[in-house]
Amino acid sequence: MTHHRGRWRLALGAVAALALAYPGAADAHITPVVVLHKQADVIRARLPDATGFFVTDVAIGREDLQRIKDTGHFTPEAAKVKFYSGKNAQGAPVGVVLFPQLDTPHGPLEIGLTLGADGRVTSVVVTRATVESKPWIERVVRAGVLKRFQGLAPGGDAHQAVAAVKLGGRPGYFVDAIATAVQHGLALYGALYAKG
Repeated sequence: MTHHRGRWRLALGAVAALALAYPGAADAHITPVVVLHKQADVIRARLPDATGFFVTDVAIGREDLQRIKDTGHFTPEAAKVKFYSGKNAQGAPVGVVLFPQLDTPHGPLEIGLTLGADGRVTSVVVTRATVESKPWIERVVRAGVLKRFQGLAPGGDAHQAVAAVKLGGRPGYFVDAIATAVQHGLALYGALYAKG
């Protein structure tokens, strides 16, 4: 009996230490991450005309950061962003894929955002979620919400694109979360990739 009490005290102590080290951690849900689509598969599938693939690793400078804040209304946590591009057999660009991430109270969310050679969104795919959020995200996908982002360009309003969607509860929350991730991706693309 004493042995079990000792384990409980250790467990409670660990939770208390986590809450002190990371304010708000006690409110967050700890749930395993689920890979819904591998990044490499998304890149190949969403850039089908590409015969060559390239990775551009862009560091975020001070002026870039200000542009991202102005257009995306957020501050990136990472100092660099990876852009995966493809070119066809003639060497012409066919599009770019990036993977913006968003932390939610239900765990991390990652999308694969594809923009065509004209800089407009051609595809949005949820690539990572959690065990908890997966059923809600699957409902969002089945409702055709992700197609509503097609055609958006940097400076476009991802939230406006899904304003007419009427999904309540947690699926409705994830419609907004995905729109936020799209908005972040558009801001990153416009500030870091399109300028080059």
